[in-house]
Amino acid sequence: MNRTTILIIAGGVVFAILSAFLVQLVTSPKKSGGSESVATTQILVAAKDLKIGDELDASSTAWKSWPANSVFSGAVTRKDDQSNTDAMKGRLKRDVAMGEPLQKSALIDDAKGNFVSASLDPGMRAVAVSVSAQSGVSGFISPGDHVDVLMTYEVRLPNDPNIKNAAKSVVVRNASETILENLKVLAVDQETGDLEDAKLAKTVTLQVSGKQAETLALAGNVGKLSLALRGIGDTGPAIQGDAKDKAISKTTTDLRISSVMSELERGQNNTGNTNQVVRVYSGSRVENVSVRPYSNR
Repeated sequence: MNRTTILIIAGGVVFAILSAFLVQLVTSPKKSGGSESVATTQILVAAKDLKIGDELDASSTAWKSWPANSVFSGAVTRKDDQSNTDAMKGRLKRDVAMGEPLQKSALIDDAKGNFVSASLDPGMRAVAVSVSAQSGVSGFISPGDHVDVLMTYEVRLPNDPNIKNAAKSVVVRNASETILENLKVLAVDQETGDLEDAKLAKTVTLQVSGKQAETLALAGNVGKLSLALRGIGDTGPAIQGDAKDKAISKTTTDLRISSVMSELERGQNNTGNTNQVVRVYSGSRVENVSVRPYSNR
């Protein structure tokens, strides 16, 4: 092999090496500060292991940086300084592992499925109460509100004449009382929309304990149930009174609210029948004791 041939071959090898180097330089990703510059965004993920039925709150979710070109359909991405509670709220219909990206499809749809059962707190029950325009606050009760349950009923006294006489200073026929307080409204069979077109509810579903469920079931047979809507954040007792005042009776009766009935009762007591009899049981001994009816005159 002569010298000219060797030079040609060497020149070709050098040219090939230079060409490969130039191609690699052009096609390689640009580097900044020794690391790749990749655009990222923030998506919402589970901050801890979440179970079906859990209510999302500030402690159960968190924002996590995610490659912008890898964001999948359905992911909840952050907008400006949006908080995690504003981005997604509701109750889960499936388990979600810690760090798993959250999707709207993981939430219970109010309009689909058994939303009420998923909305119940642990150990609680759902009971439906029949209401009318008057007993249901004219349709202004909505899911998430809190209400008191009132029972109005006719008092049925025993045939014992002594008990009937003693009851005359308390009640004539009808009574009303608050039997349950601060119950959460789970659902209302009322279509939402413009107020003018709103339909009044026929039933309101309340969250109650097992014992409260028994109370509602029995109260519905005893008398008529009504709902009293509470203000937002109001957790106080239904019956409030000044400590300096006399104790306020839990039960409201027709005699206590009607001045006419009170006047008639006082008139009857002034006709000569000034004493009433109370039967006192002491072991096996029974004694009838005459007492004077109370009068605030």
